[in-house]
Amino acid sequence: MPSPDVRIDFADPVLIDRKILLFGPIDQQAAERTIQKLLFLDRARHDPIDLYLQTPGGELKHAIAIEQMMRTLQSRVNTYALSECNSAGALLLAGGSGKRRAFQGAVIVIHGMAAHGNPPPRYKDLIQDAYTRFWKTRCRLPDSWLPLPPGVLHVLSAEQALEYGVIDEVIGE
Repeated sequence: MPSPDVRIDFADPVLIDRKILLFGPIDQQAAERTIQKLLFLDRARHDPIDLYLQTPGGELKHAIAIEQMMRTLQSRVNTYALSECNSAGALLLAGGSGKRRAFQGAVIVIHGMAAHGNPPPRYKDLIQDAYTRFWKTRCRLPDSWLPLPPGVLHVLSAEQALEYGVIDEVIGE
């Protein structure tokens, strides 16, 4: 059941144009709103959906939920990095099921996961395995980067993200 404070205006002109804006941290509320919008748009028709990302990142489990939902839809989900697309946001950018794009000047940060709270070791291992598998199958990151250890940041320009297969195109070159 969605959180009571998650409200979506399904008559929003941006949403009607099949565009979703995900700005700010990726938390439970952001994931719920994004998944609801994806499901709504996919149910309406199966034309591509554009997901615009401007995020400092957030909780990996919520980004994985959004990314898995994108893969199950009949509609292709095109992803766009605006100026900042970090951490869990980079996962969403790379996880698009359609075209993956970054605007010229965008900064994409990829790093190892950080555990929130005190999860059991087995939980951390499973999430880390899924995270590493994602980057191995979706991109061309250097083998020396994987698995991505916590605390190690890889800061990429849009051009570097293209080189490593995180995106398919740079906008504004």
